[in-house]
Amino acid sequence: MVTSSTVTEALCIVGEPRSGKTAALIERAAAWVQAGPSAPDGPSPFLFFCASPVTAVAVSERLLQRGLARTPANPTTPLSCQHGKGAGMVTTPFHYACRVLADPAAQRVTGRAGRVLSRTEEAIFYEDLKTCGLKRRRLRELWAFLQCGLANLDDGDPAWIQTTEERAVLDRAHDILVFDNAILPGEAVNLAVRALEAEPALRQRFCAPVVLADDYLLMSRASQRLANLLATGKIAVAGSEGAAPAAFEPYPCTAGFTEFEAAHAPVQRVTLEAPFRAVKRTWEAAPDLPGEMGLIVRAIAEELAAGTSPDAIAVVGVNRTWRANLKRALNAVGIPAALLHQLSMRAPRGELSPAGDAERERVLKQLRRSIPQPADIPEPLPAGALGDTESPSTSATLPSAGDPIAWRLWLSFDDALGRSAAVSELRRAAQPQGLNLAEALAALNADALDGLPAASPFALSLLGPYRTALRLLEEHDQSTTAKETATEASDIALPPEASQLDKTPLAQEGEPKGDGPNVSPSATDTPSVAIAVPEDLFGRTFAVVIFGGFVNGFIPSRDMCDPGVIVGRARARQEAADRAAIALVEQRADRRLLFTSFESCDLETAERLRLHIPRIRLLHGVRVCDIHPSSYLWELGLP
Repeated sequence: MVTSSTVTEALCIVGEPRSGKTAALIERAAAWVQAGPSAPDGPSPFLFFCASPVTAVAVSERLLQRGLARTPANPTTPLSCQHGKGAGMVTTPFHYACRVLADPAAQRVTGRAGRVLSRTEEAIFYEDLKTCGLKRRRLRELWAFLQCGLANLDDGDPAWIQTTEERAVLDRAHDILVFDNAILPGEAVNLAVRALEAEPALRQRFCAPVVLADDYLLMSRASQRLANLLATGKIAVAGSEGAAPAAFEPYPCTAGFTEFEAAHAPVQRVTLEAPFRAVKRTWEAAPDLPGEMGLIVRAIAEELAAGTSPDAIAVVGVNRTWRANLKRALNAVGIPAALLHQLSMRAPRGELSPAGDAERERVLKQLRRSIPQPADIPEPLPAGALGDTESPSTSATLPSAGDPIAWRLWLSFDDALGRSAAVSELRRAAQPQGLNLAEALAALNADALDGLPAASPFALSLLGPYRTALRLLEEHDQSTTAKETATEASDIALPPEASQLDKTPLAQEGEPKGDGPNVSPSATDTPSVAIAVPEDLFGRTFAVVIFGGFVNGFIPSRDMCDPGVIVGRARARQEAADRAAIALVEQRADRRLLFTSFESCDLETAERLRLHIPRIRLLHGVRVCDIHPSSYLWELGLP
């Protein structure tokens, strides 16, 4: 591991979940900052890295109470605290890597620029990646291998890529990202680490005298390396060595403590003996699925009547249909309920949902902001300005035509599959000429792109939506100009004093909250019961947690219940993941933990939910399935 040679003290805090690791890390941050205060105009006195945005928000609030942090500039994105004397920064490795990659020096070193893709945009990228010609299953396997390698910094090993298929997929992905001027969420930390290792001045700009990392083993090797690179004086990490599901980063490095101690030897190791306080666990079973829904509704209603706030209650379910039905059941009786989502860097599966009018308008606004106004467009070079032996390139004669990512999103509407093939053909012709997607579309529209005539079928497939967007943008500009002219005329008619009264600056158009990992979770105004999957509870604590649908087929899954379907190491991994999910749910409950199940279900519903069916019987002309409670229930000692 490449680390800073100036680190003078290293600390490793190990403990069970909710044993006080974060509190110990905050105390150590306070002691180190007070021992060596930084100058007001110097670097941040400390960097506090968290494993997910949720925990970053919680740590920011705790540091704010200690006077070690200041109120975030934007309350809707409280991922980092403002710089200042005695004030540090709380963030995730991913978000800090995005700050590093925004620096021009990092872009020069990596040869990459642009912004990180949202989940919708990443799904479109994956559609473009399918044009490599591999079967979908094989492509998923290779892409998961490549993403894992980037998170583990395996790209520094010359033997990492061993097959022509792996090289072809990696090269195709690189070409697509460069053409779209984009960065994948899964490669952001990797690129930031490479830039910091290659450019000492960049590393000096973003480093801090004190670096702390909570839930260290839930971070990828790239994120762990980033934290180690940025420490110039003291560094402390904390985590639990027990199994836990990945909450934010999809490829956590469980060998982090071993590598940390080897890199910073000697390391002071502190083990916290006090485990989290176990809560009383109970189990209740209902005769059928609607009965279980009613059981959960009654349990929540009793808690609310006893004074428990709705946002202090969480219901966990591993089946999406089951969670949706429960949400409808709660809303039907007037109990506010909302689906809880944990932001994640896991790549989307690639299924694209139809875009509505709101999404189209959002992309048009993004294009409107990124396309330069006519006054900003430089005059084209006169003919012969570069001499007879040298002709101007297309990129020199055409202005920047907007955000390439926004254009790619716009082209995906209505015909995602066909447009991926057309964009691939456009990239083949434009990339050798040094054009990105936006510049290539402008050149194609002017029939000035060598290798792809505007009359070709691929070009016509792209020019239709492209010209539609240009027309809509032009109509908006004309209407805006007319409004400005009318406003100027009304200002002239008013006295000077009156004309100044009504010139309150309009609020800037806010970007709608996206679905990428770079967007922070926002709290709703109305407290509501949280409905979530187990990993969504990471970093949060609830007074009451209900684990519903605790039956065979949900957890463990149907394939796990049927012998011979999942065997060997795959079975062991799935069992470990299930137990880690149950343990996480136990750790998130403060006062009450309730497991619920149901004993029967009709055959059609059981097949739709993929429940394990040990027996089918005929009851009043209806095929009814016996449903058994989860086999993990016996491990919990509840039956």
